[in-house]
Amino acid sequence: MKALTPAPGTGKRKKLTSLSALTAWGLILGGPINGAEKKAPFQSPPFKVRDGFEVTLAAAPPLLKYPMMACFDDRGHLYVAESDGRNLTTRKEIEKELPRFVRRLTDTDGDGVFDQSTIFADRMTMPEGGLWHNGALYIVSAPYLWRLEDTDDDGVADKREKIIGEMEFDGRANQHGPYLGPNGRLYFSGGHFGYQFTGPDGSRTGHSRAGGIFSCRPDGSDVRIDGQGPINPVDIAFTREGEVLSTAAIYDSFGGKRHDALIHWFPRGLTQRLYGQPLLPETGHRVPATIRWGQVAPAGLMRYRGTQFGGDYRDTLFACHFNSNQVRHIRLISDGATFTAGDGDFLTSSSRDFHPTDILEDADGSLLLLDTGGWLSWGCPHSKAAKPEVLGAIYRIRRKEGSSPSDPRGMKIRWDQLAAPDLAQLLGDPRPAVRDRAQAQLIALGKSAFLPLAQLRSPGLTRDADVRRRAVFTISQLSVPGISEQIRSSLEDPAVEVRRAAARSLGELRIGEAVPILAQALTDQDAAVRRVAATALGRIGDRNAIGVLFRSLREGSQAAFQHAVRLALIEIGDAEGCLPWLKDPAPHHQATALRVMEQIDPRSLELETVVPFLRSPLPVLRNEARRIVAGRPDWKGSVFSLFRELLADEQQDPSSTQLTEEIMMGFATDEEFHRMLARLLSDQAASESSRHLLLSCLGYLEQLPADTAPAVGSLLESPSLKLRGEAIRLVVNSNSCSRFQKAVEAMALKPGEHPLIRATALEGIAGHGGSLSNRQFAVAEELLSDPGSAPEVKRQAAQALSRIEVRQESPDQAAALVRLVATATPFHLGLLLKPFQHLDPAQWPEKEFDALGATLAGALKESPGRKGLSGEQLTTLAGSFPATYPQAHRAFDEFARTNAADSRQREENLAQLLKVADQGNASRGRVLFHANRSTCSLCHRIDNQGGTLGPNLSRIGAIRSAKDLFEAIVFPSATVVNGFESYLLANNRGNSATGLIHRETADAIYLRLVNQQIVRIPRDEVKTLLRSPVSLMPSGLGGILSDQDLADLVAYLQVCK
Repeated sequence: MKALTPAPGTGKRKKLTSLSALTAWGLILGGPINGAEKKAPFQSPPFKVRDGFEVTLAAAPPLLKYPMMACFDDRGHLYVAESDGRNLTTRKEIEKELPRFVRRLTDTDGDGVFDQSTIFADRMTMPEGGLWHNGALYIVSAPYLWRLEDTDDDGVADKREKIIGEMEFDGRANQHGPYLGPNGRLYFSGGHFGYQFTGPDGSRTGHSRAGGIFSCRPDGSDVRIDGQGPINPVDIAFTREGEVLSTAAIYDSFGGKRHDALIHWFPRGLTQRLYGQPLLPETGHRVPATIRWGQVAPAGLMRYRGTQFGGDYRDTLFACHFNSNQVRHIRLISDGATFTAGDGDFLTSSSRDFHPTDILEDADGSLLLLDTGGWLSWGCPHSKAAKPEVLGAIYRIRRKEGSSPSDPRGMKIRWDQLAAPDLAQLLGDPRPAVRDRAQAQLIALGKSAFLPLAQLRSPGLTRDADVRRRAVFTISQLSVPGISEQIRSSLEDPAVEVRRAAARSLGELRIGEAVPILAQALTDQDAAVRRVAATALGRIGDRNAIGVLFRSLREGSQAAFQHAVRLALIEIGDAEGCLPWLKDPAPHHQATALRVMEQIDPRSLELETVVPFLRSPLPVLRNEARRIVAGRPDWKGSVFSLFRELLADEQQDPSSTQLTEEIMMGFATDEEFHRMLARLLSDQAASESSRHLLLSCLGYLEQLPADTAPAVGSLLESPSLKLRGEAIRLVVNSNSCSRFQKAVEAMALKPGEHPLIRATALEGIAGHGGSLSNRQFAVAEELLSDPGSAPEVKRQAAQALSRIEVRQESPDQAAALVRLVATATPFHLGLLLKPFQHLDPAQWPEKEFDALGATLAGALKESPGRKGLSGEQLTTLAGSFPATYPQAHRAFDEFARTNAADSRQREENLAQLLKVADQGNASRGRVLFHANRSTCSLCHRIDNQGGTLGPNLSRIGAIRSAKDLFEAIVFPSATVVNGFESYLLANNRGNSATGLIHRETADAIYLRLVNQQIVRIPRDEVKTLLRSPVSLMPSGLGGILSDQDLADLVAYLQVCK
């Protein structure tokens, strides 16, 4: 590229600080000070470093002030991207000031302390990173990636070239690099403020704000996006085999809290949360976090290659955490085609002004750690107050007992006299800097380096697999004939690291003749080789690989491998070639074909091809089909017609119902669709079953859509009991009661209304306002207390009462609740106690509050359901009445002791129950099973009668003994049947629900609650999903059923075979 004219005023301005000028070093080292001008000595922050290591100063003020990132050249000069200590916040301001620069530091006497400084490049925007490559400094300084060259070796760059651009910036640290990949590509990161890269060969990325990882050749050509998603990917490091890792700030905001991360990037992968429009294909498999940190502001990252720290540190990583003032040590753990990792403290500081921004390895194996000081406030979450008076420094970390190699950079080697065979042998040198320089010279030699490298990569001639791997990566950067054969041969190397390097190199070079051997590599015993081979086949783009890629997939294939295969098929770009796999019997092949064809060309799929998958019993196929249908606006008319046909079908089978739900979910945000729903719900000629199905499907949405709400509200007064019941449940669950307050209140108080509808309406009223009128309360109390009420009615009434607030101005309601507690069964007691768990003592006279607590404790002692209370529930309840209320406190303390004794007694009673088991009567047990008193049939089914929340017990007697059955009834949480585990799900709005997982989709989790209601929770709102150790079946049945009842019930269950 053409060199740029120096900016006005830049010229060859040198700022040299020599040893003789560094009088301030006396301050730094604690020596005497001479001269009139005295400054306070630089004080290092306190450090705590891992045992066996030491930290010393390598460079400090006045040699530099605010170092950010750095790199070495092949002679040991350190190039430091440095700030001037100001926080400029707009591009216009920065380009006007050009405030930052690159400093070159030199250790002239080799004592490990830098003592000479030159401004290598001044008047720059935001230099962040640095790579010395082919005799020049490559550095990102937005909006460009630059090449800076010092042609006369005076320590100042006199040639500046733009390699590639552009990226937007505003003064925040959001662009970093470049970094040299193992195949000779330059990688860099950033981009959340917007970018659109164009290479000199016309290659383009497109425009986006989704931060990512990018790469190009050293001349800027073949620019591409290698990964997208987080707001600020920072430093990049490579494993020995070339896997790409990076630190990333704001990987996601899961649960409402920011999380930073270490990421192993799947090639051209998208992270789980996207902050901006992606330009990469959606394979359906996102890049997870390898390590998920909190709000640590991760910065520098490096892989340790040397020997000074010892062999146990080789190939481990170090990462800087700006906000938490520490350096983490990371060990990668192979996990099939990707990694997991563990990390721990390596270096920490108690100073909040210590901000590590970069860490790198010196040639002797020691580490250099850059602390930028306290100046940065713009964009850094924890540093809102700029402290430019707190200066930064560079520190050296060594292992105390470690040994460093002599001549670590090979400065004594006569490099200009080495022939290609000699250079090739240096690829096995233990000194990383020597190996790197030898590789660079071999690549520069070109043709003459080919034969020595070909011999070196042969396992018959070179035993060391690391050397063979380096030879493969070096050969891949030669522009000479014959390299294809050599690299293909290495794909059969006995060492897995060599095969990984070979597969990666074949893909980067897009060697078409390598397709057959790469296809064979899809069956390699190593999962990472298989993944890299799939990626290589995609880069090559040969249609002949389609079949072998599909066949390489297994039902349980790891997500990283599935991503690689799908990406390869998408990059091959032959939708027609994928079409036969839609008819393959394997669901994972069908799902892959659907995804790949839609990503290649949405028009390659016809509606009649996709609709059958909406009916599939398999969520993976339904989800793909729903996503495709929802993304095709040109299909709207046909899909809506199909939807209406399904509703009109009086014989709706389960697959039709599922298809209706899937179309509903696919068009959940489509206003035209909801206007159609409103018309269908309001159509008096429509069948009851079709409108009921519509209402049921609407229940899966997070909110009642504005276009549909009036039609739903009108059905609250429908003559159809079925429609009224579904409408009131939908209104209550969507928190829409305020829109239909009069109708809901009328339903609650209407004597002739169905009890379950009345109870549901009461829950809506209480949930909306936190209270019930005395008349409404009386209805709820009656529904709960009536022995003739169905179990679901009682449960719903208790749910309504659980939503009210116990207030001093409603003493009658408080007293009534206490009475209900005294008679409550295990099914309802926990609900009735909820209002007492949120009491505000400040709202009550002290004596009344104390008396309330004592009365409540007394009611609990009488309650049949008390034996089902957990210790946690009791602790929470007793905490509402601290020792300042002595009467209540004593009563709860006594109750807790009594309840503990009862628990011990219950276990003794189990042994007694086994003694009377043979006195049970199966006929009486059958009646009891289906009676309201036991509520067994509310959740369990025998011979097609009963509920479906719990396991079907039709054959329970064939697989469970009497002891098992007694234990399951008396202690239901002791053993929970697989598939019927309950889960506690909390969302990021602070709400929670407990139930069984009914089904899952890519977008949501569906929970079936105790009352049989199914609720939908979007995945992006899920904060936690924990398996509950407690069964949904209530404990304490032994308190409401006699020993004879239990014996009869077990006798009945034993004959169910």
